[in-house]
Amino acid sequence: MIAVRRQCSRCVSSDLGVPACLARVGGSVWCSLSSNHDNVSPGRRCCSNGLCGGSIRGARTPSTSLGCRASLMKTRGFATSDREGLDLASMSNVRRPDQEAGVSDPLESTSPVYSEADVEEVCVLLLRPEDWDSTREALEKCNVSFTSELVVEVIRRCKCRSGAALRFFDWVGKRDGYGHSSETYNMAMKIAGGAKDFERMRSLFYEMRRKGCSITPHTWTIMIMQYGRTGLTEIALGIFEEMKASGCEPSGSTYKYLIISLCGRKGRKVDEAVKLFRQMMKSKYVPDKEFVEIYLGCLCESDKLLDARKCVNFLREVGFSTALSYSLYIRALCRAGNLEEAQKLLNNAGAEREMLNKYVCGSIVHGLLRKGNLEAALSKVDEMKQAGVSPSVHVYTSLAVHYLKEKEIEKAEEVLETMKREGCEPTIVTYSALIRGYVGVGKVGDAWSVFNQMKSEGPSPDFRTYSMFMNCLCRIGRSEEALGLISEMLGDKIVPSSVNFRTVFSGLNREGKHDLARLVWQQKLDLAKQRKSMT
Repeated sequence: MIAVRRQCSRCVSSDLGVPACLARVGGSVWCSLSSNHDNVSPGRRCCSNGLCGGSIRGARTPSTSLGCRASLMKTRGFATSDREGLDLASMSNVRRPDQEAGVSDPLESTSPVYSEADVEEVCVLLLRPEDWDSTREALEKCNVSFTSELVVEVIRRCKCRSGAALRFFDWVGKRDGYGHSSETYNMAMKIAGGAKDFERMRSLFYEMRRKGCSITPHTWTIMIMQYGRTGLTEIALGIFEEMKASGCEPSGSTYKYLIISLCGRKGRKVDEAVKLFRQMMKSKYVPDKEFVEIYLGCLCESDKLLDARKCVNFLREVGFSTALSYSLYIRALCRAGNLEEAQKLLNNAGAEREMLNKYVCGSIVHGLLRKGNLEAALSKVDEMKQAGVSPSVHVYTSLAVHYLKEKEIEKAEEVLETMKREGCEPTIVTYSALIRGYVGVGKVGDAWSVFNQMKSEGPSPDFRTYSMFMNCLCRIGRSEEALGLISEMLGDKIVPSSVNFRTVFSGLNREGKHDLARLVWQQKLDLAKQRKSMT
């Protein structure tokens, strides 16, 4: 697999792990399919192949757009020469969330303008296990000049202790010579909503409005996103209507996070998502790849293929290449288990079928394995190799997961060794599948070895890995070990969910370890109390 550190803003990783430029140039499907696409000349801010005109970025952002149609394009909507790249900055007839004046993405923090030493000093005080009165006295004594930028950063870093962060927010807001800004209110609302303290979140909203702070699309989007992420989509839709009634125009990020919420498993409302996507199209906002994948996945799972095809046509109109648009659609079909429709779409791809086939073969292999058709999946992998295409981490992980489900541990380990030998680095998903597989066949010691290797060498276990491992251990009567994982989560600054606590609590009770079960429940109550009131 090609290691890509920085890539063009119009490049995404395909199933092959190769960065592919999304701009059409000279009628070709991709600008580049080699690692040279990532070659950045010193002092330049654009892709050094000189074809796509994309800017170089150091990190992926949620609102990165994949491309849009320029008013100068020909009737087919694509560039026709090497110098007619899709320069998004020069387009006046489309909008992207990251181009909206005064609107930042809800997941992005305010640009830092503060002393790092001051931030650390305040954070240490807020995160120590003291009651609020002691903390307040220490804050009064510290020699820190409080600015809105510093306050935003402090409460952002202390979000795992939402009670402490919000008490600090209240305290600093009463200090002489300091006044909260829209940015500090937005961050406080985000933290309150993240802790599911929706009453406090709304109270902060009313307070900032009462004090004359600017209510931006970002502010509304935070509330919509926090309700939506917990499945309270009816309330999120109500806030969206309230936003429009107030005269505030929804931003691209507003549409994105609301539609993503409506496409979620919890609180799914597909018809509303389709309606809002049409509004987004009329507003000329261009979706990003993350959003398109979730939206198409929801449509395919709900068997709304007509709406999915309309989405694909829209993507082509706004500058997504045909290959990219159809590859996203085919992947969504494969994940939804509709391999027949995916194969039919691939067969009708015409001149672009060969290129498209390379970019969706991983998804097809995954779909075949989910249906238990190992022979067809291996045949597809051989077909890839004969075409000179090395299987990606996606393909290898799918094979490993299949073997683990069938309890063929040796074959799964062979896949893992092959990945490493070919320079295809396993991901969190790969290792998590291995842990689950080991526990499933009774090799708990090996599962712990993989887990500890992740912690020491990376990739570090995330919330899903911890939750999966807990569930597996409790299922086989080793809930006491799962209890240890809760402490490790907290040590890694990952907050266990109520479901995590209930899983371990129930497991310990089933095993007759009632004293430990009560200890777990008390730990859950203490954590909830700590996050709310810092006591």
